[in-house]
Amino acid sequence: MKNTPTVRVVSATEAKNKFGAIIKHAYAADEHLIVEKSGIPVVAIIPMADYQQLVKPRAIAPAVEQKVEAAQKRAEARRDLADFLKQVHAEMPQVDEDDEEAERFIQNVVDEVRTERAKKMLAESRAKYSTTVRQRTPRPARQSRSRVRGRGRRGLSRLR
Repeated sequence: MKNTPTVRVVSATEAKNKFGAIIKHAYAADEHLIVEKSGIPVVAIIPMADYQQLVKPRAIAPAVEQKVEAAQKRAEARRDLADFLKQVHAEMPQVDEDDEEAERFIQNVVDEVRTERAKKMLAESRAKYSTTVRQRTPRPARQSRSRVRGRGRRGLSRLR
């Protein structure tokens, strides 16, 4: 069920200075914005879903239409989540959002999950690469260079 969008008028200067926030708000809050220049309405910023309803279905490329549908589903899910969270906060006003103990608990749980994932990935990579990497055989010990150099040519001939 779609709510009727709110309409807000902004100046061209404000639209230029806050463009990112304006388009985010239009998308997330389903808001229509009318941009005025010198007091004259010149352009409207509307969510893509509303634009699709205004133009003919064949005027939009199929690939773009698929992206828009996916974005609409995500936006609807975000709105549903925001409504749910508002409802939860209304029913549970005694929960303190700035509770440091809760933050520490959440961080500890996240750290544990990350550690477990890292251990699992390490074990998998070791198992995968241990069969493909050949084992190095130890090299025979060499004579030190100083001993070889000190003998000269005659010393080397005696070794042969």
